[in-house]
Amino acid sequence: MSLPIVSVTVLEDRATVTRRATLAIVAGQSRIVIEDVAPVLVDKSLTATATGAKILDVRCERRIVQPADRSDPRLAELVAERTKLAGELATRQARAAAAQAEVDGLGQVIAAALADLARAAARGIATPDASRALAELDALEAAAAREIVDGDLAIADASRALARLDDRVAQARAHAGVEVARLVLEVVAEAAGDATLAVAYVVPGAAWRPSHRATLVPGDNPRVEWQTTACIWQATGEDWVDAALVCSLERPSLGSEPPELGDDELAVRRRPETVTVEARDHEPQTTGLGGLEVPGIDDGGLGITLAAAKVTVRADGAPHRIDVASFATPVQLTYVAIPLRSPWVHLRARVVNTGALPVLAGPVDLIMASGYVGRAEVGFVAAGEKFYLGFGPEADLRIHRTETRERDEPGLISGTTTQLTRVAVRLSNLGANRRDVVVTERIPISEVEQVEVQLAAPDAYLLHEGGDEITQVTARAMDDRGLISWSVELPPHGRRAVTLEYKVKSSRGVAGI
Repeated sequence: MSLPIVSVTVLEDRATVTRRATLAIVAGQSRIVIEDVAPVLVDKSLTATATGAKILDVRCERRIVQPADRSDPRLAELVAERTKLAGELATRQARAAAAQAEVDGLGQVIAAALADLARAAARGIATPDASRALAELDALEAAAAREIVDGDLAIADASRALARLDDRVAQARAHAGVEVARLVLEVVAEAAGDATLAVAYVVPGAAWRPSHRATLVPGDNPRVEWQTTACIWQATGEDWVDAALVCSLERPSLGSEPPELGDDELAVRRRPETVTVEARDHEPQTTGLGGLEVPGIDDGGLGITLAAAKVTVRADGAPHRIDVASFATPVQLTYVAIPLRSPWVHLRARVVNTGALPVLAGPVDLIMASGYVGRAEVGFVAAGEKFYLGFGPEADLRIHRTETRERDEPGLISGTTTQLTRVAVRLSNLGANRRDVVVTERIPISEVEQVEVQLAAPDAYLLHEGGDEITQVTARAMDDRGLISWSVELPPHGRRAVTLEYKVKSSRGVAGI
């Protein structure tokens, strides 16, 4: 009889499948057989319940079916799919070749047109429509070049998909037999009638990971439209057709034994005469600010479940994206410059998770009005918590950083080494709109008493650009991590600059700096 799959709960590395149906059974004991179940199901997880009858036994029977006894319909489907994909690949290659021929022809036309214009100019002949004609040719050439790029990407995707299909077809043909499985239920009923049967079991070969999509909608009140999708892979041997899907982060198989504590031995040693210090970069980790790589799915230990409507997921091992959550929230946009790490001014959005569920750690596809702009990473973000997204550099803003260092070696009396560092950051706005940019620099923080860091006054380092006048911003703020920030107002087609000066003093006997 048929017992369709009605719900699936996908965990990080497995899935729980539930089959349910109402069947008409006769009085007494009956044997019910459900064909074509996943051969990889875990036998010890197999359970069955019945309403209107009693389950005496449930088991999974497996056998090897030779191709002579039973034809494999999946092999025929794979061959048909490969034939279709090969035709699509040939069509895309033909289109790419036609676009390349068009680009070559347009290049020859443009070269001939430029040569004609050069000869006409040498003879004093005016050509009033030359700029318009050249602009049209350039537009046609750019369109053909874009078509070539899109065609190359499509050809690469189709070639990879065709290679995967070839492997699957070869594996299907290489096997001498096909393993199939069926469920056998022994049921007893006091009287004939309808009985509702439910069977549940765990299968490996299924997994899911969260993936996000952030669309920035500009305007007077900018907002971000957030979409969370569950990327699901499954190669269990059975298709999930019109099944209620639940993506769970529960971990039922984790061990419950606490870790053992080892001995922590302490030893006493003589204080060295020379103190060796080391300069290092400290990366502050803050909840919700993203950028963390986790081996599995970071859910904050909450065991979150995400439900989706009835979906169909084929057992093809390919990724399937299912929408599971979404929200829209106003954002605060700022232009951020960190010259020490990047020579660009980036557009950053301050986002608040206004959804009912936390945002799970995973990749984020960034979308703007121009289309796809890149991919970022986001960490675990609780509901109501803020986090930041970077939407790439701003083309109208330029930044240039210079750094000079002067070192004074210790003398016979003082015994102190002084290193003077001066940093100058120049910003330019090439656009017609005013931009407010937050510039961030840093100074080292000493953790030993033998090393002292002294920050100079904001106007201690003044720039002299010769005859070119530039406005210098001195108002700044500093936090306890040594980060110094300036809020710079860049007028249209204007220039501004910020400077920083500090000294690092180390006593005699300090090595490493």
